[in-house]
Amino acid sequence: MTPLNSAIGYEEAAAVAKQALKERKTIRQTVIDRGLIGDRLSIEDLDRRLDVLAMAKAEQLDSDRL
Repeated sequence: MTPLNSAIGYEEAAAVAKQALKERKTIRQTVIDRGLIGDRLSIEDLDRRLDVLAMAKAEQLDSDRL
C-alpha cells in the first residue's frame, strides 16, 4: 500500500494489505483494527491517503505535464 508507506512503513503496510485481503475487509478498517491510528497516522490522514479520486487526479496532473 504505497500511500501508507511513509506513515506506517513498508512492512506494516504490506501486512495491512495481506490481512485486509485475507479477512475481506477494507484497508481503512484493517488499519483501524490493527491499532495504527495515533501519533503517526490520524483518521483524517488515513482517509486522505486512501482517497482514490484524489490519487487519480494527481496522476492525471502528472501525465498532463509530459
